[in-house]
Amino acid sequence: MALSSALEKAGHPATRIETRAAVTLEMVDGAPKGHAERVEVRGKVDGMDDAAFRQAAEGAKKNCPLSKAIQGNVEITMDARLA
Repeated sequence: MALSSALEKAGHPATRIETRAAVTLEMVDGAPKGHAERVEVRGKVDGMDDAAFRQAAEGAKKNCPLSKAIQGNVEITMDARLA
C-alpha cells in the first residue's frame, strides 16, 4: 500500500503490484521469534524503469508502518522488479 501510494504521488500509478513475504523464525528462550523477512515485489508501472521502481520500493519499505515496527528486530531484504 505504501508503494502504490508513493508511485501515484510521483505521477506513476501502478497497473499492478504483487508482493510476497516470507518470514524466518528462530527459537529464542523456548519461543519463536522473527529473525528475517524476505520480500519480493513485482510491479507493472507504465513509464518507469527498474531502477526507479526499486528506488520507490526502498522508500516505501523505509516508510511502511510494519517495516518501522520491526526495524532493528528483524533483518528485512527486498527484491523489487518490474514484471
